[in-house]
Amino acid sequence: MTGKYVQVSQLGKAFLPGKFADVSSRGPMRRVNAEGDSLNQLARFVKRGGSLIITGELPGIFAVRDYLLRRENELLSEAADARERKLSARNLRLRLLTTLDCLPQLGFEPIEVAGFLGEESLPKDTPTLLPVDEAERLLGIPANECYVRAIGASVVTHPEVLAPQSQETIDLVCEAIKGCEPNLGDSPEVLDLGCGSGVLTVAAWQLLASKHPRLTATDILPEAVATTRFNWRRLSADGKAGPIESLKTHVGNLFEPVAGQKFDLVIFNAPWVVAPARTRAELALNDERQATIKAFLESSLDHLKNTGWVIVGYSSNAGPKAIARLESFIGDAGLIIERIHKDRIHTRRAKRQWQSIYAYVLHR
Repeated sequence: MTGKYVQVSQLGKAFLPGKFADVSSRGPMRRVNAEGDSLNQLARFVKRGGSLIITGELPGIFAVRDYLLRRENELLSEAADARERKLSARNLRLRLLTTLDCLPQLGFEPIEVAGFLGEESLPKDTPTLLPVDEAERLLGIPANECYVRAIGASVVTHPEVLAPQSQETIDLVCEAIKGCEPNLGDSPEVLDLGCGSGVLTVAAWQLLASKHPRLTATDILPEAVATTRFNWRRLSADGKAGPIESLKTHVGNLFEPVAGQKFDLVIFNAPWVVAPARTRAELALNDERQATIKAFLESSLDHLKNTGWVIVGYSSNAGPKAIARLESFIGDAGLIIERIHKDRIHTRRAKRQWQSIYAYVLHR
């Protein structure tokens, strides 16, 4: 767990997930009742830098949050510029919290809820806190659906997990998986590294079902791993994915979660925007100086069986030089390009309205 335990007046010890802890726990914390406490008193407490843990029925919790946000100008101290003002407003939202117990059952498993909150697990005997805004986002996950034609089903995503918007890219990687299928034996070990919403994990199971693949899905974001698990369980009920017991999931960067393991097929739909990732959500797209794809390729052989295959999804978004560097990284890593599946997609960029997408099929 990356979060920490905090003391809350009128509640006692509580657990605060790490991605909320930096701001929310700086001042005093107090539990209040959405239906019974004076709104003016709550506003004064927040203005002094306190954090509220609002409990009760959800409509009341949202109403208290909305009331305090309407008084934002009064509650925030003067800011030097627009950037500082925006940061203060964000911090105010992080100081309006509730408890996980106040949320209705949404069909999530405990490990999935933990992942959605940025944690690998949550304590069982201590209340877990989360901003009211985050509670609202959790409630919206089941309705945040995106249809993916490659798997013939819809998947849902957490707001910090990249939605599978490029159907063409998914189709291209699926084409590459199909091409690898004749070279795979029975019960192949398959790794979907950087699993995101789990689309390629499900697609690999569907395309390789006759061989009874054993699938592992990993991602640097706990939110992504939780999304993959949730989508797998939903689709398993419809026969579009295997039983949950047939899927292993781990949180961690690149191959760290599967240290010492080797696979018959490794799939990596890599980040292809050559720019820094400014937010957690941008980790799926942005790769400063192509450091992530380079590190992936350098470690691939250590996790590949002798007859194993690697599929890398990529794009020419950053121009031909980025593609040339990618292919140089492949050679330097001791991998051979067996074939390249290629397509073009339309973009909204004025200077480059089209970009090429690729699925590289690699082996030793």
